Amino acid sequence: MTGSTRILGKQLSIEIDGVEYMADTTSCILKNEDNGDTVITFADANAGDVKKYFFEISAIQSTASASFWSMVWDNQGEEVPFTYAVHGNATVTADQPLLIGTLEIGAPPELGGEAGRKNTYVFSTRFDIIGTPTLDRTP
Repeated sequence: MTGSTRILGKQLSIEIDGVEYMADTTSCILKNEDNGDTVITFADANAGDVKKYFFEISAIQSTASASFWSMVWDNQGEEVPFTYAVHGNATVTADQPLLIGTLEIGAPPELGGEAGRKNTYVFSTRFDIIGTPTLDRTP
């Protein structure tokens, strides 16, 4: 009997608008919640539950121009394409798919933290996904 291939916490890759941010991110989790529509039509109700997808991302703070922190700061509210590879793969396979779609870059990131000789400052952000992301399994 063989088990499923595990996803390891050492290879995850998030590419936003063509730029890979593996070196800056410490956590990236795809989540969903109820869409929160206040007005639901009969067609909406007939279609079933609609979920809102989003990423919760934590990353190091860095004001370097090419950093993830700076990208968030400089592009708040922009809608850009993303590729999410939980296996760190650049090529799609049936067992290592890529999640693709469009996201909206979140609010301005935090800057600073507590004193300490070896403290590394991090921040957390939320990026809402526009529509439903696509899980691409086609090589």
